[in-house]
Amino acid sequence: MTTTEMIIEKIKDKWHVKVICLVIAFFIYIFHQVSIVDSKVFSIPLKVNENGAVMCINELPASVSVKIKTTTSNISKILNSDIKATVDLDNIYEAGTYKLPVNISVSNKLMEYSILEITMKPEVVEVKVDKKAVKYVPLEPNVVGEVAHGYQITKIELDPSFLEVRGPEIALENLETIQTTSINVSNAKNSFSTEVDFFQLDKRYTINNKGKIKATVSIEALPYETSFNDIKVVSQNLQDNLQLDTKLGTVNLVLAGKMPVLEKYKLKDNFVYVDFSSIKEPGTYELPILTRKISDIQVSDISRKTVSVALSEVLVEEEVVTESLVESD
Repeated sequence: MTTTEMIIEKIKDKWHVKVICLVIAFFIYIFHQVSIVDSKVFSIPLKVNENGAVMCINELPASVSVKIKTTTSNISKILNSDIKATVDLDNIYEAGTYKLPVNISVSNKLMEYSILEITMKPEVVEVKVDKKAVKYVPLEPNVVGEVAHGYQITKIELDPSFLEVRGPEIALENLETIQTTSINVSNAKNSFSTEVDFFQLDKRYTINNKGKIKATVSIEALPYETSFNDIKVVSQNLQDNLQLDTKLGTVNLVLAGKMPVLEKYKLKDNFVYVDFSSIKEPGTYELPILTRKISDIQVSDISRKTVSVALSEVLVEEEVVTESLVESD
C-alpha cells in the first residue's frame, strides 16, 4: 500500500467524528472573532462649510448618527471629537436646492485603529442655498414711554446710524431697518444720551457691529398759544398837567411761548399800556398800544395796535387863584 493510500485510509477512518470536530473548531474561531469586535454609535454635530459664494438658508439636521465597528479595546478610546461631519457648499455658485453628501473625517488617532466599518445616517441632506450679500441698513430707535407733559422729542441721533449686514440675498431684500433696544423717555424734560444695542430677529444674517450704539435724544418744550380777552389798556407816564378825555378801552391778546410756561402764566393788570412820555401838550393823538416784555413769551396777535386819544390841560392853578379873589372880597 502506497503512502497516499495510507493517508486516504486514515482520513476515512472515523471521518464523521473528524468532520464534527472541524465544524466545532470553525464555530469556535468565529465566536472568538466576534467576541473581540464591538460597535458604538456617536452623535456628531453637522457643520456647513460655506466659504464660497452661497450660504445655507434652510434648517439642516443638527447632528448625524455615526456607527463605528472596531475592536473592543479600541472602541472605548474613541471620542466624539475624533469624528467630524460636514456639508460642503464651497463649490456651489448659484441659488437653489441641492442634495449633498455628508462628509465624514476622522482624527489621525482613528486612522491608526483597525476600523472594520463606518456607517452614518443620514448620508445625504437637502440643502437650500442663496447667494451671499452685503447691505448697509439704517438703525431705527425703539422709543418707549412718554416725555413729560408739555414736552416733545425733536430728534434722535444714533451713532452709528447704519449697520453692515451680511446674509442671503432673499433675507436682505426685505430688510429695511434694524431696531435698537429700548430707549426709555418716560417723564423726560431734558435732552440726554444713552447706550443701546440692536435687535436681530432673523438668524440667517449677521450684523457687523463692534460696540454699543450711542443714542442722543433731543427734547424741547412744546410750542403753545393761549388767548386773553377784554384786557384793560392802562396809561403810563402821563404828564401831571394833562388829562385823558378818551377811554383807552380793552384789547384781546394771543400769547405764544412754551407750554410748561404759558399754561400757568397769569397776566398782570398793567400788561397792556399806552406810553404818554413823549406827549407834552394837549391835543388829539394816535398812539401805539404796547405790551410788557416777558422772557420766553411773545404776543402773536393783538386786536388793536393803536388808540386815538384826546388830551386836555389840567387847570388846577387857575382854580386856586379864583378862590383867593373871592375870599378877599
